[in-house]
Amino acid sequence: MENNNHRENGRIIGGLILVGVGAALLLRNLDFPVPHWLFTWPMILILIGVYSGFKHNFQNSGWIVLMAIGGFFLFDRYIFEFSLEPYFWPLFIIFIGVLFIIRPRRRWRDTANNISNDWKEKWHNDSANSSSQNYFTDNGDSFKISSVFSGVKRTVLSKNFQGGSISCVFGGAEIDLTQADINGKVVIRIEAVFGGAKIVIPSNWVLQNEIDGVFHGVEDKRNYNASTMNADKILVLKGSAVFGGIEIRSY
Repeated sequence: MENNNHRENGRIIGGLILVGVGAALLLRNLDFPVPHWLFTWPMILILIGVYSGFKHNFQNSGWIVLMAIGGFFLFDRYIFEFSLEPYFWPLFIIFIGVLFIIRPRRRWRDTANNISNDWKEKWHNDSANSSSQNYFTDNGDSFKISSVFSGVKRTVLSKNFQGGSISCVFGGAEIDLTQADINGKVVIRIEAVFGGAKIVIPSNWVLQNEIDGVFHGVEDKRNYNASTMNADKILVLKGSAVFGGIEIRSY
């Protein structure tokens, strides 16, 4: 009975959130002065946190993490006049530490498992559903990819690739650079929040990993020989990952 009540609460709150989003979009299209930050990815995290909290009767820690991350970046990028980004990781690490202290170990483990299982299921579903729709080739010298609740696949063909940026929020991106070429040092900036990226590069490129994060992983799974590395072709990964993963491969 209690689980049914939680599902009912989740259904009602989910419906109210959709009604609110639809109303905000309608008002914006009618030229009402709706704040632009209502339609940004931090607000998506906050709304998901609200939904998750009501659905689980606020007994899990996932909703706190989502709302904390969303709220931080919302205030940092769209409300405050000064940047809070230098303080994000110290504050977030402190926040996670406090959660470990105040939450029972079993509940924290269950929450982490639920997040992991939900993410894995969504990743597989998105890959299956969007593999054909979101795959295309790119002849440009740079790219900017945003994957929010979706999967994106892209093959880069440029022989003078200059770098790019990848933003994954509850989404995934797969970038194939095996047909591309670089000269000197090139930077790809990655921001992954409950998301992941797979980058396929030539085996002779030098890779520099400068990704920071919490509960994240960066794996270099290339088959390469150090003696064949080309010091004039350096790919640098910068950015951050929160509950996210980045995988580097070569064919």
